[in-house]
Amino acid sequence: MEFNKENFVKQIRKAGIVGSGGAGFPTYVKANSQAEIVILNAAECEPLLRKDQIIMEFFTEEVINGIKLLMKSVGAKKGIIGIKKKHEKLIEKLEKECRKEENISVFKLGDFYPAGDEFCLVYETTKRIIPPGEIPLSVGCVVNNVETVYNISLSNKTPVVEKFITVTGAVKKPSTIKVPIGISYKEAIEFCQGTTVKNPVGIDGGPMMGKVITDLETQVTKTSAGIIVLAADHPLIKKKTQGVEQFSRIGKSACDQCSFCTEFCPRYLLGHSVQPHRSMRSLLFNPKESKIHNEYSLLCCECSLCSLYSCPENLNPKEVCVKSKNNLREMKIGIKNSAVSQIKPKEPHPLREFRKVPVKKLIKKLGLSDYDKPAPYSNFDYKPEKVKILLSQHIGVSTKPIVKKGDAVKKGQIIADVEEKELGCPVHSSIDGTVGEVNFKYIEIIG
Repeated sequence: MEFNKENFVKQIRKAGIVGSGGAGFPTYVKANSQAEIVILNAAECEPLLRKDQIIMEFFTEEVINGIKLLMKSVGAKKGIIGIKKKHEKLIEKLEKECRKEENISVFKLGDFYPAGDEFCLVYETTKRIIPPGEIPLSVGCVVNNVETVYNISLSNKTPVVEKFITVTGAVKKPSTIKVPIGISYKEAIEFCQGTTVKNPVGIDGGPMMGKVITDLETQVTKTSAGIIVLAADHPLIKKKTQGVEQFSRIGKSACDQCSFCTEFCPRYLLGHSVQPHRSMRSLLFNPKESKIHNEYSLLCCECSLCSLYSCPENLNPKEVCVKSKNNLREMKIGIKNSAVSQIKPKEPHPLREFRKVPVKKLIKKLGLSDYDKPAPYSNFDYKPEKVKILLSQHIGVSTKPIVKKGDAVKKGQIIADVEEKELGCPVHSSIDGTVGEVNFKYIEIIG
């Protein structure tokens, strides 16, 4: 059957496909663009997470098919799979599958963090530098992660109602599992035979960019990548939960402007005008009640490398940059109308290759070496008693319910949607059941 771009874009929007990691940008927007190269982000650079590796191992054909469909949609002549060279057996399997396709190849990445950052990945695989404040499309590339293209491959059969997640850390049996969207992380942890620490908390996502959650009843969403369970008093949890007053006070008293935070910053090393040490300097000279608003923070990608690895004083430059960006946003200053936008981007730093942070060293610095274990795929058909489907699971407009309490719904049925012209896509019921509750935050479905 001849490929029809318009129908394909509608198909993946109707299927509710968004980026399955990070902020969850609606995939139909990317599919409706034009690009020279489609890049599969298979770096999975967040320590301890394994779900992308599992998907590529067990569903190789679906992943390749998803890349091919996306390439057809954007008119790309080339597809690149960016994966760390340490995954030798997986690379062998991917290369075997790619030999059937003339225009899809495997690019072997080093084992550094953040290899999966879009700007780093595009540069590594194409040597193209995305301009400050722009997106990969500005240099002719479209980037998607593994589970997203897997979902694209299945979009003509099923919408996004299930999620691959890695459950690891202080659990008895680390595993990667596929579960209905809307179950709680507590349920997922129970599949792994429970926790091994008292007062467990979780990191929703990877240890670097994930958010700490103290309530393990938090729901799995389309963008969930995994849950890392740790004790509430683990140093990483303490660091990631520092409040503004705490990291500002400590930073103001202890920062000696060594600039290591800047020298290891992945965007700075690509030539961008982002300098966390200058944002830290704002703490030193700002009056106590004044807001931080240093424009050298605007291009911070919030990878947390400065706070969790680079700083010899164990300070928190990343959170200072985030606070600064928020304050600048209140002042209606963004990268486009900032003074920093007038600074011409430089060439990549000549020492960039020597400043890439090895993941093994990062894991040790994070205090996670004991948890750096395999999380093998555990395949089972789980039927939960109930699910709570969040109305807002991605970038864009929050969906509006189209069902009411008492309605019978089927797995895969659209239960909330956005207007066609709005940025967003529908959410679906992940189980057969009856609508138990509808509010501004979620739709509960009882199985």
